Amino acid sequence: MSRAPFPWLTLGVVAAAAALSLSRPELFEYLRGAVERGEAWRLLTGQLVHWTPRMAVIDLAAVALLGTWLERVARRRTLVLALALALPLIALTVHLLSPTLTRYRGSSGLAAALFLALAARLWIEGRGGARWLALLAAGGFVLKVVLELALGRQLFAGALPAGIAVTPAVHLAGAAAGLSAAVLVQGSRWEKGR
Repeated sequence: MSRAPFPWLTLGVVAAAAALSLSRPELFEYLRGAVERGEAWRLLTGQLVHWTPRMAVIDLAAVALLGTWLERVARRRTLVLALALALPLIALTVHLLSPTLTRYRGSSGLAAALFLALAARLWIEGRGGARWLALLAAGGFVLKVVLELALGRQLFAGALPAGIAVTPAVHLAGAAAGLSAAVLVQGSRWEKGR
C-alpha cells in the first residue's frame, strides 16, 4: 500500500502567502499604476497578500485544505496545472478585464481554482454520490459568485477596507483555470503514474 505524498507544494504556497501577508503586504499588492510603471511581479504577488487577517485565514485555509486534498488524494498534476493556469489568468483578469480596479489583494481566486479542480476530479473519477457531490459543489460556487455580484461584497472574508471592492471576476477566472486543469490532466498522458 503506497502512502499519500506529503503536500509540500500546497504548504509552500500557503507559507509564502502567509509570510508576504505578515510582512509589508503593500509592497506586494496589485497596484495598477505600479504595474504600468514596470513592477509586473505585483500581478502575481497581489494574489498572495491579503487586506485583513480574517481574509488571509479564510483564503489560505481554503487553499491549504483543497490543495492538500488534491495533492494527497486526487492528483498532484491537477494541482500544479490549476495553479499554473490560475495565476496568469487571474492576473490578466485583474489587469485587462477590470480596468477600474486599481488595487487588489487576495488568494480567493486560487482557492476557487482548487475548489473547481477538485469538483471536476470528483465528477470525472466518481460515480453516483460523488458525482452528485461534484454538481452540488459547482452549483454552490455559482450561487456564491451570483450573490457576491448582487450584494457587491465577499460572502466569507468579511468587510474589506474602505474603497476596496469585491472582484467576483477573479473567482470566475480561478474556476475556469481549475476546471481546465482537471479536464486537461484527465485527457492527457501526463496523468499516468500520478
